[in-house]
Amino acid sequence: MGAALFVTFSVLLAVFVFVFLALGALLEQTGPTRVGGYFGLAAAAGAWYTSAAGVLSTTFGRVVLPTGPR
Repeated sequence: MGAALFVTFSVLLAVFVFVFLALGALLEQTGPTRVGGYFGLAAAAGAWYTSAAGVLSTTFGRVVLPTGPR
């Protein structure tokens, strides 16, 4: 799960998400809010993929979704 977790937590960097969302709200502009939203969606996709890879690997006893070198 090494690479998948790295990607998930690299994108997650909640600082970027919350800073952009806060800037968008404070400045009343949609640009920073959209950037924060896209970071959040990317983090969610990485978390879902990593979670599915772990569940499927445990269920089938083999690697179904690759997560990179360990």
